[in-house]
Amino acid sequence: MVLALLRDAFGPDNLQVQEHSKRIELKGEIARHVDVKVKISGHHVEVNLADLHGYENHVITTLLNESILPPDSICDHTNCKVIVVHDADRLSSDFQHYIGWFLGRYAGCNKIIFCCSDSSNLEAVKHLCKVVTLQPPSFEEMIKVLEFIAMKEGVDLLRGIASRIAVSASNNLRQAIRSFEATWKANYPFVEDQPILTGWEEEIYNVAKKIMEEPSPKQLYLIRGKIRKIIEHNVSPYFIFRHLVTGLKRDRDKDFQNSVDELASGFNHCAGRKFQKEQVKEYRSRDTTLDISIEHFAVEGRDQGEAIQYFIKIEEFTVRFMSFYRSWQNSPVCSMKGVIHSLHRNHLQVLSHFR
Repeated sequence: MVLALLRDAFGPDNLQVQEHSKRIELKGEIARHVDVKVKISGHHVEVNLADLHGYENHVITTLLNESILPPDSICDHTNCKVIVVHDADRLSSDFQHYIGWFLGRYAGCNKIIFCCSDSSNLEAVKHLCKVVTLQPPSFEEMIKVLEFIAMKEGVDLLRGIASRIAVSASNNLRQAIRSFEATWKANYPFVEDQPILTGWEEEIYNVAKKIMEEPSPKQLYLIRGKIRKIIEHNVSPYFIFRHLVTGLKRDRDKDFQNSVDELASGFNHCAGRKFQKEQVKEYRSRDTTLDISIEHFAVEGRDQGEAIQYFIKIEEFTVRFMSFYRSWQNSPVCSMKGVIHSLHRNHLQVLSHFR
């Protein structure tokens, strides 16, 4: 929508977007500079705060200063500049006040567009902005997009499959497209009752594989980053946990699988009722009288505190499994039950060791 707005304002010929790596000098920091990926045209520059690794203030300040016109310049349509800030929720309240001061001092020519998930996180500058809320697509709109993509790709997409993909994506169009691609690559031609994939399954299985290859503190650090990234894409912690457990049990004997299930049962109990409710989502399609029961892998309305709690629970399970797996590797003759019970008794010490 932002690009459409800019093209409408400046014309498509004047908005040839290119990606660059921009070097930002850092004052008062140990590092002398940071290289930032930006998208630039003759009238705008856009940057994602998620890529700035704690240097948000330095980068945005530099872009603001570069947008200031020389004193003798007259602001008109030809030299107007726009700064587009993605993931603007990451801006601190203090720095928002600085941006507000800057906009007040240099009012008129240059513009800033803040892209965020929740405008309440930008209270310090919100009063200076025109707030545009983007509504999620409707069920029918998502179906039409999937059918349009299928037509362009030459794919015969059954209406029932498209409906199930749209339902599982929970009004997230990007996820619906990802799910369509994953389901298509897994099995085509489609059959009416085939499983709907999300595109995250293989990534989670790869996490499980890494855990098995090296159950170490170093690996745990890397795994935390991968799981955090998946949760940030609004994937349900239950979905992550279920497929993580499945991946850890893959190609193992019955005793090993039962032991993993025992570890997992403690996690399910501690996660509480709200976590359990994410397991299934019921949806009645407009095109059929049958109830479609699909696992709810996307979580709507989850606040940051809940996401952190779920992340900690998954991390805790990973630590416990790593400890169990190390013990199992070192004690091939001991019983699985003995390893599990020993792990439960020493859980706090194990968690402290890994962290």
